[in-house]
Formats: sequence, structure tokens, C-alpha cells
Amino acid sequence: MRPVHRSEQRGAAVLMALFVAALATMIITGLFYRQFVLLRTIENQQLTSQSRLLLRGALDWGRAILREDANRSQYDALSEPWSQPLAETRLDQLGETASLAALATIAGSMEDAQSRLNLRNLIENGKVVERELEALRRLVLLLQLPEQTADLIALRMAQALPPVPAADPAGGVAPANMAETEQTRPLPLMLPQDMAGIAGIDPAAVLRLAPYIVVLDERTAVNANTASPEVIAARVPELTLAEARTLVAERDRLSYFNNTGEVRTRLGNKGALVTDSELSTASRFFFIRGEVKLDRAITRMEALVKRAIPGQGQQAVAVLWTREI
Repeated sequence: MRPVHRSEQRGAAVLMALFVAALATMIITGLFYRQFVLLRTIENQQLTSQSRLLLRGALDWGRAILREDANRSQYDALSEPWSQPLAETRLDQLGETASLAALATIAGSMEDAQSRLNLRNLIENGKVVERELEALRRLVLLLQLPEQTADLIALRMAQALPPVPAADPAGGVAPANMAETEQTRPLPLMLPQDMAGIAGIDPAAVLRLAPYIVVLDERTAVNANTASPEVIAARVPELTLAEARTLVAERDRLSYFNNTGEVRTRLGNKGALVTDSELSTASRFFFIRGEVKLDRAITRMEALVKRAIPGQGQQAVAVLWTREI
């Protein structure tokens, strides 16, 4: 056997030392990387939480504008302050003095929810209202969608919204079969996008229809001051889309409608075909949307709010739901 020279021993020791050093470097690098990821995750969560808090300010901003608007006018139109979007603005430019004010920007907008056709109108005491179904069918046809889309939506709404039970004079409990029926009912629609869950409806049709549809918690009229030509043509029987577009163009160019009488006058003979419960010039339901950018975090929010009936004390604006978008 050849004897191992001292130089070879030193070479093996150097290689072993390099291997140990490389292994230690990899372990330390991995530890530092995991620590970095953990810190960045915590930081991102903190930024998101701070952004959500700032979005509450955007919601309060919108509610304050709506309260002030209710005290100023008896109509709601696209010429009013609530309809003007808030461009992206740094918070310190809005008078905010917090340490985050110079780092965060906020943008927002509002939309009249009653500028859309309300699916809640389709059902009354558990039954489909034929006049409302006809309006939805007209909208579907104007958008060049399959006519059965309207019937499928109405069927789903009828299944999800049960009739109001009659009062029991004896104060008895509901029958067992009624409780079983309630358990098998589908969930009510909340967002227009929820129509995608209705069997038989094309997802592409949902995307086309969603901007013209809303689901509110009570029956509402369409606001002629804010509605699109498609919604107005669907709401007013025998009104063509061309006539609705002319009406909207004149409305936006000249002025708003103060009351439904002015709308009927402008509609001529077709104005008698629509009632005050179907067409109005004021609204109580609004969408408030906000976006906050804080460092790397971008958070967007949408809320549906409901304004109190005018003349019933302070004009409170209740938040019905909020969601991140």
C-alpha cells in the first residue's frame, strides 16, 4: 500500500473545510431567506390591514356626500356631486395628518344602484310578476341574449324568495313540510355575477347582462335620471332603444328630470304605460367603490348602501354589504 503523504492529507482537509463552509452558507442563506419571506409576509399583511382601514374612510366619505345630497335636492342625477369620481389623490392632500398620509393614495366613485333593473321586482309573495318578467325579457333581447335567460332568472328568484307565510290565529308552529321546503331552497342572488350559478345560463350572457342588473332588498323603481338607454327601453313598454337613446342624450345635454311627470311628458303617449312604482327621478340605493394604494398593497372595495326615506328625520345611510374586489 502506498503511504499517504502529508500534502494529500492537507488537500483532503481543505476540501472538507470548503464543503463544510459551503454547507453552512447554504443553511444560513436558507434561514435568512425564510426570515425574509416571513417578514415580507407580515409586512404585506400589515399594509393590507392598513389599506382596509383607509377604505373605511372612503366609505364614510361616500355616505357623507349622500347624506348632504338628500338635504339639498329631491332628485338624483348625474349632474350632482355624488356622481363625480374622486381621482387618485394622496391622503395628505385631503388634510390627513397621519404618518401614512404621504404614502397612501385613495380614489373612489359612486353609482346609482337604481339605474339598473332590480331582480327583486320579479317576485311578489313568492310568485313571478309577469309585468316585471316582460321588462327583463325586453332587456335580454336588447342585449341580444337568449330569451330563455330571463325565464331562468325569474324561476331562480321565485325558488329563492318564498311567499310571506300567513299569520296563524292559533299561534301554532309551521308545518314540518314547510320547514323542509325552506331547507331545500337555493340561496338568494346577491350580486349580478351570481347568475352564473343558474343552470342553463351561458357565462358569457351573465357578463353581458350584469352591468344592467342589480339585486336589492326591496322593490324599487328605475331612476330615469341615471339609467342607461337599455334599461329605460326595457322599463317602458313599447319604447324602442333608439327612442331611449335620444331621451338619454337630451337628458345629459340639457338637464335632469325633476319628477316623473316631466319624464312622462318627454315620453309622450308611451309615458302613460309606466307607473311611479316603475320609474322615478330619485334613488335610495347606491354603490360606493374605493381603491387605496399603500406602498406595494392595492386594495379595492365595493359597498352597497341604502339611504333613509326623505322626510323621516336624519338622512342616515346604512351599509348593506361590503366586499373586496
